[in-house]
Amino acid sequence: MAVWRRNEEKTVGFRRGAEYDLVVTEFQQQAPPLSMSSLKKADLHMHSTASDGRLAPDALVAEAVRGGLDLVSLTDHDTILGWHAFEQAARVAGLACVPGVEISARQAGVEVHLLGYGFEPEHPVLSGFLTLQQERRNERAHEFLRLLKLAGILPQDAALEQAPAGTSWARPHIARLLMDHGSVGSMDQAFEQYLVSGTETFVPKPLPSGKEAIDVIHAAGGIIGLAHPGHHVPHQVVLGLIEAGLDAIETVHPSHDRMLTGYYVSLAERFGLLMTGGSDYHARKGHREQQLGERWFTPKPALLDALRTH
Repeated sequence: MAVWRRNEEKTVGFRRGAEYDLVVTEFQQQAPPLSMSSLKKADLHMHSTASDGRLAPDALVAEAVRGGLDLVSLTDHDTILGWHAFEQAARVAGLACVPGVEISARQAGVEVHLLGYGFEPEHPVLSGFLTLQQERRNERAHEFLRLLKLAGILPQDAALEQAPAGTSWARPHIARLLMDHGSVGSMDQAFEQYLVSGTETFVPKPLPSGKEAIDVIHAAGGIIGLAHPGHHVPHQVVLGLIEAGLDAIETVHPSHDRMLTGYYVSLAERFGLLMTGGSDYHARKGHREQQLGERWFTPKPALLDALRTH
């Protein structure tokens, strides 16, 4: 069982961001050594009910165990609310785990998703940043509702329940609301007709810069990588993130075929980036989604070292 915890903090710098004060700290952490020979099957990208997944954190761990995984990370969108339940269940199951989060950001006008790992979950800079991200997400969800009601697509009494503290609403929640009210017949139809850029009811995300997200994860003692770059993230955007301090890139992902995986492996080797991977599992029915344990990667020693020492 791998356990990450902070036991010493030293302030080394400070800068004022657009939305918050950023205190940059260094950490010295102690953790039981990771047995590199035993961690062969890792999935460092999955989602729970704390964001837009369909399984609770402990149920997600049970699925990971059934899938034969031995290193996992819960990477909910802009929240770590599920981490403690996930870590506790993993500890009981004897499954190695590491704190994770998926952050939406904007780099050179392009939306990117960044995966933070191995940070101190209770760090105040991270907590403040994620609270702001959740507020932005909830405001966006209510604007979606306003526009859908104005267009007559949803009835006036349609509503989302109050999001639990530490969580936020996302487009899948709006899509399910549309289905519940009979406005669409499927999640795919909801997205295609109402929830993507170019539709009349689409609401853009207010996003932090890639540099802000990278600085926050570093301040909290973690490492950060680019999630599922696929075909849609321009090369210059990737280079800009590397210049901003990016540590890793997700080479293994369901949206990456063999050619794309090979391309991003070469890119990581060229720029000295760590390589991560995962299933991006949400437990969504009807989305042709693979089960946990079907999409995984074998972590290299450099990644395990980084997760252990940050």
